Amino acid sequence: MEKHDKYPAHGGDCKQNNIRLDFSVNINPLGPPKSVLNALKNPASLLGKYPTPDQYALRKLLEAKRNIPMDRILIGNGASEIISILAGAIATRKLKNSSTENSGNILPVASVIAPTFSGYERALLAYGFDIKYFELTECYDFRFNESFIDRGIKDIDNLDLVILCNPNNPTGEAIPKTLIKKIADECQKRDIILAIDETFMGLVNNKSKYSCESILGKNKNLILIDAFTKLYAIPGVRLGYCATYNEELLKAISFIKPEWSVSTFAEAAGIAALSENSYIDEAITLIEKEKKYLLKELSSLGFCPQEGDAPFILFSIPQKYNAKTFYDKMIKDHGILLRNCSNFHGLDDHYFRIGIKKHEENVELMKALKNVSSYCSQGTRLQQ
Repeated sequence: MEKHDKYPAHGGDCKQNNIRLDFSVNINPLGPPKSVLNALKNPASLLGKYPTPDQYALRKLLEAKRNIPMDRILIGNGASEIISILAGAIATRKLKNSSTENSGNILPVASVIAPTFSGYERALLAYGFDIKYFELTECYDFRFNESFIDRGIKDIDNLDLVILCNPNNPTGEAIPKTLIKKIADECQKRDIILAIDETFMGLVNNKSKYSCESILGKNKNLILIDAFTKLYAIPGVRLGYCATYNEELLKAISFIKPEWSVSTFAEAAGIAALSENSYIDEAITLIEKEKKYLLKELSSLGFCPQEGDAPFILFSIPQKYNAKTFYDKMIKDHGILLRNCSNFHGLDDHYFRIGIKKHEENVELMKALKNVSSYCSQGTRLQQ
């Protein structure tokens, strides 16, 4: 499929000055909670302090919030840092084991689904991984299924790491915990590390049906990755964490993680955010309601939206449209930024992702999409 380097690599890249509504990011539509804003009101009080080296207070709160012992939790500078240092830890382990066994096969191997978050590929390639893709097919609406156990695990030789995004970005589908457990059991049997990225899970309705949190302590090859970014709408505060009962892996990650990578601002924001409860419930209710509205409206335009569980929607526009024109006119004529998905493995530039916002903003989005769709449709007819 054709790829374009004319689109931003990630959401939130607002280089243009006329962006009014940024639908390219998928964060809590309520915005940052007041508790976090209050915690950061006096930056001068935080600037002169060194960050705590182990984020004790934050880990203690996470222990209560997620029912995971604090000594099994490691805090990082966003989920991206955790993913990167996890890749480094696995690659180092493979190198050490290969040297001990006097084996020539030292290239680490990872299995990921496609399409999924492009940050995994970036982190894995940086540490020399051979990446094996489990292709989700368009004809089945990019649905994940149990065949992954065979084709994504059993059929791959010398596999070291499996990474799953749950719910998946950009398709939005959440993998049931029952299937996660089967995958985790297979990985444990083969001594493969299974990383589950749950950075969107906090905004999923009925998340207990999907989260691996409750099975974490029963499988030492399982590692949970999460972040504060999406749930509390604070992408400017880089704060994430991982949790695992694998002491050796946790030590390896901790060894690679840079000192002071978690700022005093990030820790203060995290501590404040964990006091929120009704804020999360309100956001989930809003997302579920607005998702129904957007799915209906997108379908009425002749687009093909994917019905998922995440706080965002993947959709495709007709192939006859010029995708770059469509993207540019949304910015130029309406000041609205969409996330073009052409840099996701397996998608072309006719796929777009939108975060779910408040109703009045979603209404404005749909008016703009109708206008630009009409323009692109007329342009197609003129060409014919």
